[in-house]
Amino acid sequence: MKKKNITIKDVAKKAGVGVGTVSRVINNSPHVNPRTKEHVLKIIQEMGYMPNPHARRLSSGHTKIITTIFPQMVGEFHQLLLSGIDEVFEKEGYTSFVYPLYSENRYKFVRESSDFVLGTDGVIIDALNVDKLLKQYIPKNVPVVSVEFDSQKYDSVILDNFYGGMIAGDYLSNFEGDLFIVTHDRKTKLESTVFEERVSGFIESIERKGRKVAKIFKIDLDWLEAIKVAKAVFSISKKPLIFATTDYFAFPVIEFARIKGLEPKEDFFLCGFDNLTLSSILNITTIKQPIKKMGKTAGEMLLRKIKGYSRKRQTVAFKPELIERNT
Repeated sequence: MKKKNITIKDVAKKAGVGVGTVSRVINNSPHVNPRTKEHVLKIIQEMGYMPNPHARRLSSGHTKIITTIFPQMVGEFHQLLLSGIDEVFEKEGYTSFVYPLYSENRYKFVRESSDFVLGTDGVIIDALNVDKLLKQYIPKNVPVVSVEFDSQKYDSVILDNFYGGMIAGDYLSNFEGDLFIVTHDRKTKLESTVFEERVSGFIESIERKGRKVAKIFKIDLDWLEAIKVAKAVFSISKKPLIFATTDYFAFPVIEFARIKGLEPKEDFFLCGFDNLTLSSILNITTIKQPIKKMGKTAGEMLLRKIKGYSRKRQTVAFKPELIERNT
């Protein structure tokens, strides 16, 4: 039976060899001393170590697999981002392995083990502090691209979220009413600061106009929590001006208002962030970011690195824009 949290590093340490040696033993490489191989296999059996399912393909060179790590997969955003990434790699015959970090155990596995990259040609990491998350766990020969976090070590694809928040602030400050923010509450320091940047930009914008935020609601990416926030906002303000730092929070607000018979631009104003498909259907004003294009750009950057293209670390930054609709 497989023992929990046993990694290739644990095996290497107990066997007194390097991680590369254990990897070669796993992949039945001929470039391992027979006595060493026998010793490592014995340790693997004793510890009950089970290697990554696709790690065995290492010895053949490129595995034609890339790994994409998300903090979680909620709603349309990650689907659009992944579709942009896949558009690049599917043409090259690659398969994308998606690893969402829903739980602390998943975070721990990525932080403490290099196993998850042993059978991959490259890694794309979204909305996480990749510099702290990976540290020494990514081998130098494995290309990495960071999305939604401006890495100091790896190529990055980002949006100017601070500016996006300022655009939202400029828009909502045009109207009379009480200003509210509904935003995501980070659960770990490893998550990127995109939501904080949006909030900071919004606050700076409204303060320049002599306005203040009545209240900031910080919640999980959860529809029911957003409904509760909408109920609270409409109970304390006769005319709220609401900035939702993601459309995922704007949707429950507009739904709650509809149920209560409240009319946008008469009883309230709302600005979301992302420009997801449903925001267009529901006619919600939002801040657009080119999600699929960001994914495609990240894929192209990673593919170039996989093919051996070498240059200095690069950051590609996209600009957000206001899409004014009926809220």
